[in-house]
Amino acid sequence: MKVLKYMPLVLSLVLLALLTACVQPVAEPKIVAPPKVEAAPAPEPAPVVKAPANPYEAKLVPLTVSQCGQCHTSYFNAIKEKGGRHQFDCQDCHQQFHAYNPNRNNWAQIMPQCSSCHTLPHGPKQTECLACHSNPHTPLNLVLSDRLTKNCADCHASPAAQVKEFPSKHTLVECSSCHHTNHGYIPSCFECHQGHYKDEPVDTCQTCHPVHKPLQIVFKGDVELKNCSGCHSAVFAVWAGSMSKHAKVSCVSCHTQHGLIPSCSNCHGDAPHNASLHAKFPNCLTCHLDPHDPPVKTR
Repeated sequence: MKVLKYMPLVLSLVLLALLTACVQPVAEPKIVAPPKVEAAPAPEPAPVVKAPANPYEAKLVPLTVSQCGQCHTSYFNAIKEKGGRHQFDCQDCHQQFHAYNPNRNNWAQIMPQCSSCHTLPHGPKQTECLACHSNPHTPLNLVLSDRLTKNCADCHASPAAQVKEFPSKHTLVECSSCHHTNHGYIPSCFECHQGHYKDEPVDTCQTCHPVHKPLQIVFKGDVELKNCSGCHSAVFAVWAGSMSKHAKVSCVSCHTQHGLIPSCSNCHGDAPHNASLHAKFPNCLTCHLDPHDPPVKTR
């Protein structure tokens, strides 16, 4: 009976011992101190410039271009984007500024003159600069005014002379019909013309056709022979299918000028056969029939 009396206490002690044995102590994490970083030295304070008591006692310095642009923003941006060679100090031209007085009507006196830097770059006929260069801050952005389009030859004498000397359909149109939109615009030939063959590169046009005298066709060694097929399709097909050595020769090797019918003797000499044969058949094509596909031995 005494054993049963103390049994609950014994069981409690056993349970406490078991719980103590199962629970393991957890090690506390080690705290690593961060590396020491030396603080950057504090910047020196900017010198304090004291404004003079009287603002008119301050020392004057010339305005910079950016300072001009703070008020004249549109002109600054125009020169920045399209100023060309006019991208220099504003005061190189504007030696007087903030001096306009409508009562004096002195605009012409204070505005810089083109002749201060330019003499007569376009000759004695064109002396009114602003008639074409309407905005001196964008001197190369020329609007196609009547004054500009009616006097192209004064500056572009060579193209104008070519168009006149070598008549073609280009002679019948105004310069601005091709060089439209703005001065200096170079058009694509395909704006008016179609290629000689499908997907012809536009840069091949001028290989044969000078722009301002397009009928004065000049051949070069790198002529794309498909250009010839655009007008001479039947002859080109015969030549391309020939079994003769002529099919391995470029068109422009014989036809050195457009429309030229060459002599056989240019390549074959005056007497490729014996004298009696030439006496009987003086015309080469009597036997050779077609220069683009002369008969050949197939065996």
